[in-house]
This record gives sequence, C-alpha cells and structure tokens, in this order.
Amino acid sequence: MAQPPTAPVKLKLITTITHKGQKPEKIELWSTGTIMRKRDQVYLQYEEILEDKKMKTTLRFGENDAIIMRNGDIKMRLPFTLHAFQRGHYEAAFGTMPIMTLTKKMAFDEAEDGSNSGRFFVHYELLAGDESVGDYVLELTYTEGTE
Repeated sequence: MAQPPTAPVKLKLITTITHKGQKPEKIELWSTGTIMRKRDQVYLQYEEILEDKKMKTTLRFGENDAIIMRNGDIKMRLPFTLHAFQRGHYEAAFGTMPIMTLTKKMAFDEAEDGSNSGRFFVHYELLAGDESVGDYVLELTYTEGTE
C-alpha cells in the first residue's frame, strides 16, 4: 500500500498558558514541516526546540479529535476530544508522568482553495494527578510552502 503524499508547509504556533493567579504567558514558534492527509485526518510533522531540548512533533487532527505526539529529548502524548477527559503522558529525564486533558474548545479550518493551508485551534485544561497545571490555548496556522 502506497504512502499518502506529503507536502512542505510553513507553521506558526502560538501557545498561551494561564496558571491560576498569574498573567498569561505566550510562546510563539515558527517552523517548517510536512503535511499529509490520511482518511479524514490531517498530519503535520515539524521539529521543535524548547529550552535546548529537540523534539520531532506530530500533530494529527480532524473534525472530532486531535493528538499531539512529541519524540526526542521530551516524549509526550496529548490527546484531545471535545468536552472529554483524555489520558496522556509526559516523559523527560525525571521519568514518566501521567497527564490528562479536558478539551474546552476545538476548531479546524482548511483553506477552501484546495491548498495545503489552514488553522487548528484547541483550548484545554492540563491536569497532572487531580491538580490543574494550567489553561492552554494552542493556535496553529499552516501555509503551503517550501522547506
């Protein structure tokens, strides 16, 4: 069975993190990567560098669910289903920690012109144990482009 074709994309990722009682922290990342479509899902792959840690990130999303998977110096699995708790994990040098997400809002818009461009948005609460780690808003825009 042949692999679905991939195309190069340019990505802009804005993450806004709000911890209780603190001002929101905004992190902006620009990267290049690839996009692939399989069934009704979009797969974006790109490399992230956060505080000297390198990770290959795969973001898979569709109309009803999404997942962020990171591999590298930090390994993470963050699943999202609207209005539902989902189990994931975060793995770093200290070991593996189970985490949960509660997805409050999620949206996915593709360009109507058929280009490999679009926007993915997810607003979720991150929990470790029974404690809220914070409120997260992730906004990803991607446009067709060369690597």
